[in-house]
Amino acid sequence: MSVKKLVSTLFALAVIGGMLAACAAPATQAAPATPITVTQIVAGTPIVVTATSAPTVNPYNDNAPITVWIDQPRQPAIDAFLKANPQDASLIKAVVVDREQFPSKVLLFNNTNQGWPDVVFAEPRLVARVADAAHNFPLDLTNWVPADTIKNYSAMDNCIFNGKVYCLRNDLAQFVTYYNAPLMQQFGYTVPTTWEDYQALSDKLAKDHPGYYLGTFGDGWSFLSFFEASNCPTHQLVDAGTLNINMADPKCTRAASLVDHMIANKTLFNTDFFNTDFDKLITDNKVVMFEGPAWMWGSFGGTTGAWWTTASHQLGVAAPFKWAADPAPVVAAMGGAAWTVSQHTKNPKLAVALITFVTEDKTLWTGSTNFPAYKPIQSLWQQAVSSNALFANDPFPIMQAAADQISPLDNWPRFDLISPLTQFVQDTYQKKLTVSGNLSEIPTLFTPLAQAQGYDVVSK
Repeated sequence: MSVKKLVSTLFALAVIGGMLAACAAPATQAAPATPITVTQIVAGTPIVVTATSAPTVNPYNDNAPITVWIDQPRQPAIDAFLKANPQDASLIKAVVVDREQFPSKVLLFNNTNQGWPDVVFAEPRLVARVADAAHNFPLDLTNWVPADTIKNYSAMDNCIFNGKVYCLRNDLAQFVTYYNAPLMQQFGYTVPTTWEDYQALSDKLAKDHPGYYLGTFGDGWSFLSFFEASNCPTHQLVDAGTLNINMADPKCTRAASLVDHMIANKTLFNTDFFNTDFDKLITDNKVVMFEGPAWMWGSFGGTTGAWWTTASHQLGVAAPFKWAADPAPVVAAMGGAAWTVSQHTKNPKLAVALITFVTEDKTLWTGSTNFPAYKPIQSLWQQAVSSNALFANDPFPIMQAAADQISPLDNWPRFDLISPLTQFVQDTYQKKLTVSGNLSEIPTLFTPLAQAQGYDVVSK
């Protein structure tokens, strides 16, 4: 083949290839054309041909509508975005859904190849369950949200999967120590700083003031308040495909021994946090102290009759406990939500603008009882609560410090933890076992769930 004929042929192939690509792509805004260089060796001589390719095609549409899945409390956030961005009002459809159905609904949409929401409000634990190969839902936000902005969110480790940023944190649910300040003063007690001191206080309370409580242990969440705070590897993600479940770890056995001790001396109640029986204990002024999430002070009260809404300056807030051998607290969490964007969205620009607004807007977050994940506006929460007469002290410095100590175990695997752990706690009570003696049930419950999600389960 002559050099002249070769050049002509290669040029034609480049142009035809570009035309075919253009025909196959969606008819949306095109990027500038780019050169293609083709090199061929003819009779030992390199021949270089440069031709212009078809324009690369942008698959997105800035005018495409988006569907946003929320819960009812998030409606004001959507309304605030629409008010601030009226030009986008016609493009946004907000739908109130049960986000616990999020993972199963995504599988259904994958089967029909349609129906995915563009934005979803959900906890990182649920984002984890749609980030696997079967669900393949979240958009990697790395190229859509500046790295410096992502660094301004607390607890973002829980939104990062395999190095990809799959959500932005909305609010945090870091545990702190809530205590009944008048009762503590009346009994002459000081707030413990370690779990060991907490156990010692339970013995003193059981002896001097029987019928009073230092918390509750009755479901999966209350289980995590002790075991996640002990850094117990009930569900430790080693990597994307490996889950460590080791209930023989000393960090697990120390938590179990503490719980057993306090159940035996009757200073731990046996229900979940929101059980009416536990609520009655609070109403009757029988709860001296417990570990609870940052939002809990704003959820109890009013018709629930919590003790920190019935008297001025009654709610004390202290740092979460640490184990004496540990350098700092490892903080459990109960909830704390996030916003995730679908990789199927046709309008990621609008979707990302929405999730950054609702997590960062100062006006929206002023006066909120939820602790914001976005660090630059956390001071707004301080303004809302620091002068609140409910509190016996300023809770903000404690909440802020705890926000940066949330356990890495709060990064959940691709299955639900709460139902199996609730079953474990209830079985322990019903079979009249100790928590320490029943720890082997947890791998039995978790292993098939983990293997069903493709995890290699180890114990180390």
